[in-house]
Amino acid sequence: MTTAIELPAPPPPSVWPSLTFMDADAGIRLLVEGLGFVITAEYRTAEGVVEHGEARWPEGGGVMFGSRGKPGDWGSLGPQGVYVVAADDAGVDAALERVRVLPGVEILKDVHDTDYGSHEFAIRDADGNLWSVGTYRGA
Repeated sequence: MTTAIELPAPPPPSVWPSLTFMDADAGIRLLVEGLGFVITAEYRTAEGVVEHGEARWPEGGGVMFGSRGKPGDWGSLGPQGVYVVAADDAGVDAALERVRVLPGVEILKDVHDTDYGSHEFAIRDADGNLWSVGTYRGA
């Protein structure tokens, strides 16, 4: 059970990547317990297949997700890559410490500072999705 966090009204229009998980429950644990997202929508079939889910990033934006292997084009998506912008170095460091203990997570790049000014790390989740969390907000 996750603790409810009060979020402001839905964010203004932005880009929300979409990805799939073979094990949706493990994917949700990664999103919530590991990275710090908040689940705002989750629609499952009677068999437990996630038809549609949404996870908001408290600092803005979010991701949509579903079960890999469900019928249709979206269910046939393979692993994806997502970059998550954190507000500060402390947020990046805290997220890395949380994901380190989750089963199936592979640390691809430990936390480091880049020449373009980001403090970041990169992981692969159990479903092969690539995640990078950093402070770089774009050029």
